[in-house]
Order: sequence, then C-alpha cells, then structure tokens
Amino acid sequence: MSKEDRKAASTAEAVSAHYSRQNIEQIILSELSKSGKDINNLTVDDLAPMDELHTRGREATASLAALVGLHKDRRVLDVGSGIGGPSRYIASKYGCKVVGLDLVSEHCTAAKALAKRVKLDDRVQYRQGDATNMPFDDKSFDVVWTQHSSMNIQDKEKLYLEMYRVLVTGGRLVIYDIFAGADEKTPAIYPVPWAKDNSISFLIRQQDARHLLKKIGFSEILWQDMTAASIEWIKQMIKKVQQSGSSTGGGLVIRNAIVGPEWPMLIKNLAQNLEENRLAVAQGILQRR
Repeated sequence: MSKEDRKAASTAEAVSAHYSRQNIEQIILSELSKSGKDINNLTVDDLAPMDELHTRGREATASLAALVGLHKDRRVLDVGSGIGGPSRYIASKYGCKVVGLDLVSEHCTAAKALAKRVKLDDRVQYRQGDATNMPFDDKSFDVVWTQHSSMNIQDKEKLYLEMYRVLVTGGRLVIYDIFAGADEKTPAIYPVPWAKDNSISFLIRQQDARHLLKKIGFSEILWQDMTAASIEWIKQMIKKVQQSGSSTGGGLVIRNAIVGPEWPMLIKNLAQNLEENRLAVAQGILQRR
C-alpha cells in the first residue's frame, strides 16, 4: 500500500469512527416510543425527525426530489445514505428502487432494519463502501443522489468521477451539500456535526465544485444557494424545541439521542458558521453528458 493509500485509509477510519454509534435502531425505537409512536407500526414519516439529519430535514429532501422527475422505473443511488431517511422517502413517494451507499457499517445495519420496519425492504437496499471507489458497474443508475456527504471526502474529483461513471448517459446528479464560504480567509468554527476539527473536514467552495463538475462532464441544470433557508430552518427547529421541550419540536431532542449530548452545540456552531459566511449550503441538479 502506497503512502497516499495509507493516508486515505487512515482518514476513512477516522471518519467512520466519528459517525459510528452502537444500537442505532434501538435508540431510535426507544425515543419514538417515548414520544408516543407505536414502534410496531411505523411509517416513513414517523422516522423523518431523526433519519434526515441534513439541514432542512425532510423539507430539503422532498423539495429537491420534486425537481428531479423521479418515477418507479428510475434506478437511484444515494451516496452517503446514512441511516436511510432520503432513500426510504424516495422509494415510498415515487416507487423507485434505491441503493444506499455509506462508509459506516452501523449506518447500513440500522438503515436495513428501519427499512424492514416500514415495509420498504423490497425497494431499498444498503451497502457499506467507499464513495470514491464504488462497488457498482458503469452506467448502473439513472439518478445519483447525495445530501451532506462530501464534507468528509478529501478527493472531490475522484468522488465526482465515480458519480459520473455509475450514471447512465443523460442521468441526473442531485447534490445538496455544505461548502466552504466564499471567503477562504474565514475558516469554519469547529466542532460541527461532521467533524470535531478540520482533520476530517474537507470543504470546497461552491464555485470550485461547479467548475470541477463541469470539467468532468456534467451539464448544470440547476444550482441554488440554500444558506439563508438553512439558517432559518435551524432557528425554527431550536425555537420549537425550546417551546415544546420535546422531540416533536423539530427533532432536536431525538437527534441529540442519536448523535450525542454535544448535538446542540454542534448545530449552534453550524448556524454561526452559516450566518458568518464561513460555510454555505447549496443544491444542484446536473446531467451526465
């Protein structure tokens, strides 16, 4: 193994360790039970407060999915699928067959179990793997979908090349991600949800990502800065929790149970980063030429 490969493997181990949690399914079921849900008859919507951990949660997933033109014959790959929230929503709403790929084995285990609980295990499957070396054949998918997943991936070109490779000609790439702020002289404040420090955080600016994607061979259909909407969503989520004092107030309490007691501080730091233009949130739809 080369020095570069060893470094990449070490980084992957650190990223996996950052996200790894034991008994994720049981934590979720316990919190849902406390909030009054029947854990033996769960729906995709019941899971939404804790299985869509990106900014704007289900709102972000639903609004972006509506722009893509999904239907039951689409083969969708969710890169960085986490515990499966977006993939289950897409499969449930549009009838698509969805494959989720995630680096963290515990995420894949929990995602599979939750899919079975909401009776979607015939339409979604999950695989543990590296997004820069995907275990899929060329032109395997009609849509590649990714939400808040590239922040921990250093080699963005390799990531985008793999996304290009597994897409059919004319296929769509859907991105909803966190980027560095426009001014590189104002670095992010840590810790944040995806990293305790910058050792596993690899952020690029929106304009650099767009340039790289076009260079690889994607045509841009849509690109929208969602920073202001993300800031407002975080503020509203925190406000609802403060008012209700329960997990129903935007999902913050349940997220705290999954991520850990530091979650309120992490989300506060994220909001500050966004407000001070240290970070940005954007979404895009691109097409493989």
